[in-house]
Formats: sequence, structure tokens, C-alpha cells
Amino acid sequence: MRNANKLLVAVSSLFIVLSLIYVISLPRWEKPYLPSYETREIGNVKSVHVTVLIDNNPYGNLSSPWGISLYIKTENLTILFDAGPSPEALEANSEKLGIDLASLNIVVISHEHSDHRLGLSYIAELNRNLTVYVPRHMSGSCKAWIRNLGFNISEIEDTTAISCGVAIIGELYGPPYEQALAVNVKDLGLIVFVGCSHPGVDKIVAKAKEDLNSKPYAVIGGFHLSGATEEKMENIADNLLKIGLKKIYPMHCSGGAFRRLLREKYPEVYGDGHVGLRVTFQEIKEERNKA
Repeated sequence: MRNANKLLVAVSSLFIVLSLIYVISLPRWEKPYLPSYETREIGNVKSVHVTVLIDNNPYGNLSSPWGISLYIKTENLTILFDAGPSPEALEANSEKLGIDLASLNIVVISHEHSDHRLGLSYIAELNRNLTVYVPRHMSGSCKAWIRNLGFNISEIEDTTAISCGVAIIGELYGPPYEQALAVNVKDLGLIVFVGCSHPGVDKIVAKAKEDLNSKPYAVIGGFHLSGATEEKMENIADNLLKIGLKKIYPMHCSGGAFRRLLREKYPEVYGDGHVGLRVTFQEIKEERNKA
């Protein structure tokens, strides 16, 4: 009996040790920063100022390589959304437009394609202590490239508020996995920023509306409709209008045909997006007659 008890104790001890070894050996995933408030109640900002630093739709003497990068400023935060394909173009255009990228608070990269991230090497020269928000399922090699530049990485899977009135819209699969950014402007609604919209720009905006429980007002960026059929373009435009958008700024990979369709059929909604564009969305202030 004593030998049986000793054997039982030995087996139990071995099981505990092996269990501990297994738990310790499990991979440790890097967790994104999570705010203390609920994602569906992100608050709002009074205004958001947007400057298009990189876009392949040309304007003036600005560089216009294939890609996109947006400088976004609220009263609380300065954000670089995507970084374009060229550090040289990003540096040249930001200087011409009077944008100080050394003052950035954060960077958001929509997805891993090179025309949205290679400009990060210029940002690394200015400030390597920045946090770069990336999709949770971005490839390991791309994450390693960003880390090797010296940046901190925060991986996002679900829609996550990162500041009052500002949220990253959780990744959807295109391929590749892609995330977006939304800023909630008081009295207007969500301004949604997209990179290439591989999963579908209408799906991304709908997700922003659902996850944040807020009405969308505008969408800006690449819609991945270059070469799309007329039927698909009309369906996307119809879906965006049904969602409730008041302004649509197709750029980058949206294609000339889709830009023309919006401009001709929905001129009140169409926004002429291009490199160098500056646009401000701000709260609607009620004007009162003085007695």
C-alpha cells in the first residue's frame, strides 16, 4: 500500500511539473494597448485636420508615387496613417506642405503592402520611440522589419479606441488582413480613413458604424476599385450612400473610373482626393441671433 501511495505521489508530481513546463513554453503574444473605456463609446473631437502627404493622384510640384500617406491632426493627437512607398517622397512632400513629422504621436499602418509602409524608414530617422499600430495578422516578416527600424509595435485585432474620439477599426481579411482608422467629430460623425480597402470599402465603413455605434460622415483613402466592372463600382457607391456617407474621397487604388462615376452621378458627395489636399472636418456650431 505504501509503495502504491508513493507511486501515486510521484506520478502526480511529474504531471504537475510537465504541466508547468508546457504552460511556460507557450508562445507569448504581444497584446495591444486597451483603453479603460468601452470601444462603443469613444467620445468625440471638435475637429480633425487632414493633409494628404502621398497619393498617386498628382497635384502641383508634389511627388506622387503609387501609394498613400495621410497626416491627421485632432486637438489631442497627431497621427500618420500609412507611410507611402518612398521615404524620399514622404520627406520632400512633408517639407513642402509644412508638416513636421517629428511631432507625430503615433503611426497606424493599414496593411503590410510596401506602398503603405516603406516611408516608415524616414519616420525612424525622426523618432524611433513611436508606437506603430499594425493588424494582428500582419506577416511576421513585416512586423520584424518595422521592429528593426526601432519602433514599438501594437497589434490590433478587434476595434480598439486609442484616444478620446479616435479608434482603430479591427482587421478584416482581404487578403491581406487590413485595418482602418476612424475619428468621431462632434455633430458630424465618423471620418473613416482606409488604406487599400482590400476587404471592401463598404464593409470597412459598415464595421466602423457597427463597432463604434456612430454614424459615418466621410471616408478617405484607397478603395481598391481600379479595373473594377461598372456593376461593382455602382454597387459599392450605392452601399456607401445607403450607409449614410455624406462625403467620399477616393484616392490611390480607387481608379479613375470610380472617381469619374462619383463625380458625375453624385457630385454633392464626391471629394476630389489628391496629394497635397487639405481638408478639415469640424463640429457644427449653432449660430444664435444676438438680442
